[in-house]
Amino acid sequence: MNDFYADMARYRARGYRGRELWLNPAVWSIGCYRLGNWLHAARPFFLVRFPLKLVSYFANKWCEVFMEMCIDPQATIGPGLYIGHIGGVHINPQAVLGRNCDLAHRVTIGTSAMGRQGAPILGDDIYIGTGATLVGRIKVGNGAKIAANTLVIGNVPAGATVMGVPARIIMRPARTGADPGSIATEKTDAS
Repeated sequence: MNDFYADMARYRARGYRGRELWLNPAVWSIGCYRLGNWLHAARPFFLVRFPLKLVSYFANKWCEVFMEMCIDPQATIGPGLYIGHIGGVHINPQAVLGRNCDLAHRVTIGTSAMGRQGAPILGDDIYIGTGATLVGRIKVGNGAKIAANTLVIGNVPAGATVMGVPARIIMRPARTGADPGSIATEKTDAS
């Protein structure tokens, strides 16, 4: 529940209050994900788990069908998730998102085709723009920004901004004494 409170704090910080907050479909979708994820991770006693799993299953299907929001309860998403608009958000069960990630609508975070296994691992404070697609076993460093309609198929260093199909770095982070084992030292070209 603490993760859901952190999610709501992000919405409140952006000016959502009262009815505007609780009638926001993205908030409902995040709430359905948090319930399903808690049931998946905590595995409460059967008499509690069974009815809540039914509620969670139908709530997630409702979100998927009517709001086009498919956030799999098996995905690992840190606290402070913010989804700006509903519609077209798909997060794979193997995906990992860090703290305070911002997603726009029509975002896909999933596995790639052609038999390659794995889903993206995103750091903290990531922004993903409208229509962006992140696929495959890739890593996106803390503070990275993915521009709208970008196809990310390779690693993105921390603090970088990427754009294009396939993604290219258009802005690099300022040089600091980065840890040599950090994600910033990995291959970043998505070609």
